[in-house]
Amino acid sequence: MTPLTVTKSIAENQIDYSEKDSFDALYHELEKGIQSMKNGEVYTIDEAWEEIDRI
Repeated sequence: MTPLTVTKSIAENQIDYSEKDSFDALYHELEKGIQSMKNGEVYTIDEAWEEIDRI
């Protein structure tokens, strides 16, 4: 299986993200979500989708 590569274009520069980079970013965001649940922070579904869209 070949590694997954995500490419993001920024002003004619290209940055290649490896599969590990992608999973690390996802894990970090999930970890923040779990911590906010533990802290009792509650978001509306619209706020949650706005946050997801920013990622």
